[in-house]
Amino acid sequence: MIIVAALLTGLLALQLLLPATAYAHCPLCTAGAGVVAFGAAKLGVGAMSVGIFLGAFAVALGLWVARLLKKQYVPRQKEALAIFSFATTIFPLQSALADYTSVYLPFWGEYGKTLLINRFLVGGIIGGVLILLSPYLSRKLALARGGAMYPFQGMVITLALLVSAAVAIELAV
Repeated sequence: MIIVAALLTGLLALQLLLPATAYAHCPLCTAGAGVVAFGAAKLGVGAMSVGIFLGAFAVALGLWVARLLKKQYVPRQKEALAIFSFATTIFPLQSALADYTSVYLPFWGEYGKTLLINRFLVGGIIGGVLILLSPYLSRKLALARGGAMYPFQGMVITLALLVSAAVAIELAV
């Protein structure tokens, strides 16, 4: 009886350790993006840069969940899940991570207009757009190379886009 239990436990452990399918937006990648974003906030990185990583995390999580669903229940389900994930991640965190700045537009109206901009929200939108842009850029690079891809090309492009945007914003702001 003990041998059978040990064998079943070993088979279950083996099944859990060996992945059956790898997805472009895996749970490890999305969880890693979230951990990096909160770690960056604790280290004093600006709200806009943190927003970039959290926006990317939220959209990637939505796209990953959309890939898990085998059936399409509503039209544009993939996009709807990405937007829902973004909204339910970014909007609740605004109160904790918001950083506002103002922009004066002198040409707007008789006296001009001052806009209040939430840097965290703008960063989240930038991160969401970059995560959607990275597969397109990866395909274009593969086509330019005759269909060949570099190892981990999609991850490298995504990470390079996010880090480049965050560094550029940190240096500019």
